[in-house]
Amino acid sequence: MTGRPHARIPSIFVRCAALAGLVVLATVPAYVWVEPSWRPGVARLASAIVVGITLLQLRRAVVERLEDAQASPLDEARRRRGSEADVPYHFEQLVRDVRAGVLSRHHFEKVLWPRLAALAPRAIVRPPVRRVRGPSLANLRKTIAAIEQQR
Repeated sequence: MTGRPHARIPSIFVRCAALAGLVVLATVPAYVWVEPSWRPGVARLASAIVVGITLLQLRRAVVERLEDAQASPLDEARRRRGSEADVPYHFEQLVRDVRAGVLSRHHFEKVLWPRLAALAPRAIVRPPVRRVRGPSLANLRKTIAAIEQQR
């Protein structure tokens, strides 16, 4: 159903009241016909049907209202942004490797440093690494500048 979700609440109330009336009309003959020991079960089943369908409709209205609402700045910041169309995939991969190399000493030593060393025509000085992390961005910039000067 289209329309604003908060405007749907009165229509949900009317539909659920009509449903309750229909369930009562269908339940009364069964309630009278069954043995007295089964009557509480029939009444509970009829009530559960009405409450269950009402809750499902209210849940749908709430979900639609939340989907229509704009995301908070925190939610927007957590979403991954897609890459721009003109950025090559290999450049994005290189950016990820540099970020991982700065955050992880193991990644720097096993992945990023061998690639940087292979780019240099002569041997270059390895930047100092931190305890668990790789080198700082400033030290990595100096190393890359040294490689560029050799070329």
